[in-house]
Amino acid sequence: MGDPFQPRPRRSAQQTYRATIAYEGRAFGGYARQLDLDTVEAALLEALGLVLPAAPTIAVAGRTDRGVSAIGQVVSFRAGGRGLGDRIQEAIDRVRPGSLTCLEVREVDRRFHAQFSARARRYVYLHPDTGVDIARLDRMLGALQGRRCFGAFARDTPPGQSTVRSLREARARREQVDGQAMIRFDLLADAFLRRMVRVLVATAIREAVAGAADEALVVLAAAGDRRGTALPAPAEGLTLSRVIY
Repeated sequence: MGDPFQPRPRRSAQQTYRATIAYEGRAFGGYARQLDLDTVEAALLEALGLVLPAAPTIAVAGRTDRGVSAIGQVVSFRAGGRGLGDRIQEAIDRVRPGSLTCLEVREVDRRFHAQFSARARRYVYLHPDTGVDIARLDRMLGALQGRRCFGAFARDTPPGQSTVRSLREARARREQVDGQAMIRFDLLADAFLRRMVRVLVATAIREAVAGAADEALVVLAAAGDRRGTALPAPAEGLTLSRVIY
């Protein structure tokens, strides 16, 4: 038996790391790990396995669907020891070159959590320009800003989850992207429901083409009927651009 008066060896302190990543949505089957699919989370766990002795639990600011890209996604996890940021960044860059990039790794306070510490998320959606009245479209989106129930614009909401969100910014404008005329949607909210951005984009375009009133989206939100909103726009047009803390 060891000397009971000798101090016990201290466990290595758990350091919380925050990583900002970018990825090409078409290269993955979504963010969350799934059997028989190459996902962003699976790639991250593979990368961290090159640096850490045990796979950590990874928190993410927003789970993205298959085809959705990100240029400012944030994940966090705990690992034993400090000073691993450079090795973690290099490992992430190595596992899916050209599809997954680590922009930054920081050591942060242990209370930081990629999802629960976030105050807002910003998404950008690029939709081919079909000649819609862009001023009407922008007014309709602007009228929807504020705190309200967005259940009508959600899909597959888990039972018991609140559908109330604060939409802080909603804009539409024309933009040239690689020589192609596009409509750019900028949406900022405290959080988004599943497929909320894609349904909102498709419904807003539908209503603008029909010449609906500026309050059309507000009316649909108040009705709370998902049958009154459009099918989601394609996932490939959506990008998570920034998470605000």
